[in-house]
Amino acid sequence: MTSPCPDPSVWLRLVDRQLSEDEAQSLRAHARSCARCQGELWGTEALVARIAAPLEPVAPPDEAVARVMRRVRAGPPERRVRPSLFRPWMGGAAAALAAGLAVFVLRPTTDSRPETTWTARGAGPVAATLGRSVGITFHTPVTGAAPLVPDAVVPAESGFGVRYRNLDTQAPVYLLAFAEDARGEVHWLYPAHLREDANEPSVKLETSAEARTLDEVVVLEAPAPGPLRLVSVVTRAPLGVQDIESLPQGERTPDALRKRWPEASVTALPVVLAGPGTAP
Repeated sequence: MTSPCPDPSVWLRLVDRQLSEDEAQSLRAHARSCARCQGELWGTEALVARIAAPLEPVAPPDEAVARVMRRVRAGPPERRVRPSLFRPWMGGAAAALAAGLAVFVLRPTTDSRPETTWTARGAGPVAATLGRSVGITFHTPVTGAAPLVPDAVVPAESGFGVRYRNLDTQAPVYLLAFAEDARGEVHWLYPAHLREDANEPSVKLETSAEARTLDEVVVLEAPAPGPLRLVSVVTRAPLGVQDIESLPQGERTPDALRKRWPEASVTALPVVLAGPGTAP
């Protein structure tokens, strides 16, 4: 007699090795005798394999380019409280427009108190599941949709964008993404952080088996040349920018963030920021 079919969400836990050996053997035995569950297991394994693969470049739809051009002609959105910082043609921004992306320059925030991106792991089973089901990559107008690789040399005037896949269908997931330069200054990518007293919430990532590009490429304002760390923090519950801003520099390392939020998936990509006008 065939056992009852399990909840579909269990197949991701099986592929992610979150079940005991007895549970895993029981589920695989059931799948061998149930065509529907065998198909769900194969489909989950295929999706997990895809999320570990590099994100493929995609050509921007005409509508996306037209939308960006309308935003450029209209000027900065009202919520951008420092219009002088909106410089859409700065550095690599023209290439970003060709990629169908909006470009904004955000001021860095300074601490006021005296790796491949797909595989980072947290301390607990939730973090391991997030790290397996949600993938984050960073890119620039120069690389297009192709992800940056560790230790890549990036021109200081280049902008940074974020792409993601989210296979998680069980609960919402949220993203904080920022860069920390050689001086220890934090530059926010997502969400935008324009006032020091604001605490903007992390960005909700919609479920998508296909790679998605977030709308904006952000040009860092006056970053220090040298080592630059691009960090993503994916959580089940939303955080705010002040959760990062309030930390001393030594507590913003990837390991420290994983210890602070063991349920989170924290990734860090080291790159090198070249001086203004320097070819990569």
